[in-house]
Amino acid sequence: MASVPHEAELKAIVQAVYAHAGAGEWAACEAYLSPDLVIFEADGLPYAGEYRGRDALRRLHGQVMAHWHEPRIDFHAMTAGDGHVVSLVTFHLTSRATGRSVAMPLAECFRIENGQVAEIRPFYFDPAMVGALDR
Repeated sequence: MASVPHEAELKAIVQAVYAHAGAGEWAACEAYLSPDLVIFEADGLPYAGEYRGRDALRRLHGQVMAHWHEPRIDFHAMTAGDGHVVSLVTFHLTSRATGRSVAMPLAECFRIENGQVAEIRPFYFDPAMVGALDR
């Protein structure tokens, strides 16, 4: 029977994903991602929908970076247990289309299976407000 990763191990996986993705080190990042990865982005967001596959985060990141002008994430806290990690952040977004900005509280929920991220679900405080930045 496989051992269940402890809190520190779960956090380390997600911290590695953040670090490698932030640096554009996609091969290193994708080593931490399941080939069956699914990312769920909420309705109302400019990049709403499901993204599947080991390269899903790379593809989504490209859409996010193309949509927002110099987006930035402030990290606040992270907790983990039972194969899940929740990261609390503030996402600073400025629409390329309108120049309107928002600082959006966000909880990013990661499910870890077999030492790899299998699912990511970002929960925006107000996804409709994010989508409205372009109008």
